Amino acid sequence: MFESPKDHLRNIDNSTAKSAEHLRNIDRSSANAARSAAQNTSLLKGIAFTSGASMVFNGITAANTARMARTQEQQFALQREQHALQQAIAEQTARHEFSMWRQTPEGAAFVDWQRRAAVLIPFLRNRERVWNAVWADAIRRAQDETPPDERQRFASHPARLRQTGLKVAFLISFALSGLFALMMLFQIMNGALSESLSQAADNDRFTYAECLEILDDPDNFIMSEADCEAINPNPSGPIVQRAVPLVLFAGLGITFFVMRKVRQRAAMADPIVENETAARIAKWGFDPLTTRGAWYPWHESQGFTGYPDHIEHMVHSGPSQRPQPSQLIPLQVPTPRSPSQGLPDEVNGVLASFQQENESFSP
Repeated sequence: MFESPKDHLRNIDNSTAKSAEHLRNIDRSSANAARSAAQNTSLLKGIAFTSGASMVFNGITAANTARMARTQEQQFALQREQHALQQAIAEQTARHEFSMWRQTPEGAAFVDWQRRAAVLIPFLRNRERVWNAVWADAIRRAQDETPPDERQRFASHPARLRQTGLKVAFLISFALSGLFALMMLFQIMNGALSESLSQAADNDRFTYAECLEILDDPDNFIMSEADCEAINPNPSGPIVQRAVPLVLFAGLGITFFVMRKVRQRAAMADPIVENETAARIAKWGFDPLTTRGAWYPWHESQGFTGYPDHIEHMVHSGPSQRPQPSQLIPLQVPTPRSPSQGLPDEVNGVLASFQQENESFSP
């Protein structure tokens, strides 16, 4: 097809216009890209400034925290030094005051009492240790001389009185029987509800009574007893099945309960353990199967409970409290008990040695 010069010029103008429009679009895109780049640069500068400021703030905070910690540590160290200095001054003052007080008649009396108490305290404590040790040996020897079957009867006697196994058995049996009783009661209530609902329903349906009439017919070959029981409004089979374990566990509970009472009465009425206990006490003066140590002190003096502890307390507190001579605890050795035929040989030997030592103290 031949194109005229006018058409050709027109096409050139259109192409030029399109090219100019394309160039303008490119310029607009370049301008938008430049603006986006400037915005991103501004945001990055803001982020960098914020990060730098945060780092500077964190650094300042860490420095302040470290400075406060050092200040507190210095304060604590200063307080410890002050406390130690005050304590040292107080101790030095107390020693000086005590050294001055001990030159007085009251102080001299306390120093003399303190010297004698320092000798008496370990003496009394050693006697307590010897007394407890000899009783432990005597109890151990008596236990070894007790026949094994006698020790076994004594050890098992509390269990015979408790009968824990039978107690657990009858409690479990009664609990299970109660559970089955609740299940049977729930089934009876459910059957009564079903019966009331069935009476309100349509009376034209096939009933249990009609099924029994058919079952009694000699010519019946269709219905069976199982078919009639399936529509029985008051089935007795499940209730009977529930009643069997109920009666069984209730009977077991009663049996276990009666057995426990019978065995407990037999154990309480059994004189063997009681007679063996009386024989052990008559032989050794105590029951070695129940005694765990000396149950009375080695001396007969009254008011000596905790006597060494009271003396030791005054020994340590006297330099600061500065007691008067009338306030000092009298220092004396309690009078030992006398040996007795009802006591073990080891105990009598120790009591005899205690008496000999006390006699040697007499002028």
